[in-house]
Amino acid sequence: MEQPYKLGLLTAALLLQLLLPANASTAYSNNEKNLLTGHSTPMESSLAFQFFDLASQQAAVANSTGIQLARSSEPRSTYDDALCDRDVARIRDAIHNMEEWALEFPDTWGRLPVGFFWGHLISMGQYEECVAATATYGSELNGQYCLARLNITQFYSKVKRRHEEFSRISYKQTDPEIFELGVCVPSTCSAEKTDALLKYAIAHLYGNDVIDLSFPMIQQKWCKYNAPVEFRGVDIFAIVFFSLIIFFLLASSVYDFVQTRKGAPKRPLFLAFSVLHNAPKIFTVKKVNNPNVIHCLNGLRCFSMMWVVFGHGYMTFYDLPHINRNKYYTWLQTPYSMLVQNGSLCVDTFFFMSGLLMCWGAFREMDRTKGKLNIPMMYFHRYIRLTPVVAVVVLYIMSLYRYSGAGPMWFKLGTQDQRCADTWWATLLYVQNYAFPYSICVSQSWYLAVDTQLYFLSPLFLIPLYKWGKKALIPIGIFGILCLGCTVATFLHNDFTLFRVQDDHVDLRQRLTYYPTHTRIPTWLIGVIFGYFLFTRNRGRQIPLARHWVITGWVLAFGTMLADMWGPFWRILPDTPDSPLIEGALFEPLSRSSWALAIGWIVWACYNGHGGLINDFLSWSFFTGFSRLCYCMYVIHRIVQLVNAARLQTDTHFSDYDAILRWWHDFGITLTLSIFATLAFEAPILGIEKAIFGRSDAKPAPKKPAAVESEKTAPIIEQSADIAPATNGAEQVPEVEPIASRAEDPSKA
Repeated sequence: MEQPYKLGLLTAALLLQLLLPANASTAYSNNEKNLLTGHSTPMESSLAFQFFDLASQQAAVANSTGIQLARSSEPRSTYDDALCDRDVARIRDAIHNMEEWALEFPDTWGRLPVGFFWGHLISMGQYEECVAATATYGSELNGQYCLARLNITQFYSKVKRRHEEFSRISYKQTDPEIFELGVCVPSTCSAEKTDALLKYAIAHLYGNDVIDLSFPMIQQKWCKYNAPVEFRGVDIFAIVFFSLIIFFLLASSVYDFVQTRKGAPKRPLFLAFSVLHNAPKIFTVKKVNNPNVIHCLNGLRCFSMMWVVFGHGYMTFYDLPHINRNKYYTWLQTPYSMLVQNGSLCVDTFFFMSGLLMCWGAFREMDRTKGKLNIPMMYFHRYIRLTPVVAVVVLYIMSLYRYSGAGPMWFKLGTQDQRCADTWWATLLYVQNYAFPYSICVSQSWYLAVDTQLYFLSPLFLIPLYKWGKKALIPIGIFGILCLGCTVATFLHNDFTLFRVQDDHVDLRQRLTYYPTHTRIPTWLIGVIFGYFLFTRNRGRQIPLARHWVITGWVLAFGTMLADMWGPFWRILPDTPDSPLIEGALFEPLSRSSWALAIGWIVWACYNGHGGLINDFLSWSFFTGFSRLCYCMYVIHRIVQLVNAARLQTDTHFSDYDAILRWWHDFGITLTLSIFATLAFEAPILGIEKAIFGRSDAKPAPKKPAAVESEKTAPIIEQSADIAPATNGAEQVPEVEPIASRAEDPSKA
């Protein structure tokens, strides 16, 4: 048995000498070269070129000795180890022959690190060139792009670091563990086969002490090649659905145009999708004189919506392939970063407005019905008005989203459809903040869940408050304080810190203190109580206030908001001692409540004529039209940001200027899509609802103001559909998302 065995080894050695070119032999023996610091070029000495030589060599040795490094277990019939070895050999031979199609394979590989020590841990290569690479040898030979993950802990442990490089937040900046490298191989090679070949090449070129070769480098989910598109059932349904919507828009608009030219009467149901009918309701601003309108809320809503897009934009911006990624840790120490770190305060603005408008609308309805609410219809109308836009976004994510982009960053960021696979139903039932807090389908929809749950609980507060007045404020206030105490106790029990960036359990913190409804009740109740006093004591008249008290109110309001935003900034500086747990436990809930009180002053002062230029600006008619798009913007904007980020195939640069440019980019696309969504889904639902339920457009008479000597009518610029509730029992409460969900049909605007 020894003789055939020795003969086999000799044959393998001869094959190795014949197959390995001179330049590859030199690189083969040059183990002192370092994979992560050595010079890398697109010429023969690079890993990309040597890979095909060494992979062919390995295949020849394995075939001659009967040894198989790895056998594909992938279920896809496209992968075949023998075909992979054949295609790799063909590419190697064509490379040596300087054939362009073959040179494209190593040309598309990522080059070894540039800016590695500044956190640039990815070299993507050229994705599009790789998947487009092809040749014909009787059968097609196509390229397949894979994003390899190299474990570099062994290498980095040898680096002698300078610990006084610059001041930074050290508790979050850890040693890099993974370097991502784009590679291009034949489409016949499975992930397991490619992983084995890449490890073989790296071990021979750079040795075994640089990369952890036991760590899987190639995974099937991070590989992609051009394959025929196979539409699933949900994809076909989505295409048909969106096609029908476009058809309805065209047909309804043509019907509206024809009937207008004829001067003939129009059927409301046939006008539901008419762009000619619905567009003016969004963009036309009419001046009205109605005490039920609080115009400054439009400006507050719009600015808060822009703040939401801004904050979420930075969340996505951080995940991009920055060549100076470590700048993030010094950026956290800047005052500017607090606009993002404490950006969640804009959510409390929405919850405050939600409670205010809830109370205002309910009281108007109960005035009309003598203290009664049609609660089942109230819930029904709420659901059918919120859900269509959310359902359309969920449908898009689960169907056409996967076709919206491709590339190395899509492997990392384009995974929203996977989150929706099991959680879509919770989103449509508005229970995702409790059912799936770690994998919410539409990530920002947690707000819709909380706000809807508060909407369903609202009769427990509104009916007693209407019937018993101030007597009901005591138990309501006690309940709000208990909810505050619950948040404080949760912080202390779980050792949550003052800043999220300091926490090692951010996901748990979000689940326990950010998403739950009970943590948002205090801010919402402040809005309810404020709405109660504004409606019962202040509606339809202006309360005079001495100038020095007005100035005091504005100073306190702005001072409170500045303290909530930048008060804890000094704690994040590297030379500042860490804050005690009790400080973070108290700051989180109290900052939310105090922010709501400050917003309450702004609303009260503007409504009563003490806002001056601030009221003029917040009540600008531009914000009225803009606010009508805010609901769709809120539901859509996160998907726009993720798609734009996941489609990237080049490196980026981290700076505030670049982030703002990206914000304008995302905001513009979101605004455009929101106009379409409002015309195609939100406005038609309102029209259909009105046609079916026959809601009256009659408005209740304004409450007569109490006689006040210096009283004057509140300045009214326009009737806001977002604020004025409808006039029947099913519509007593306006929509209160961080955007402009209508409380009544836009035609009343």
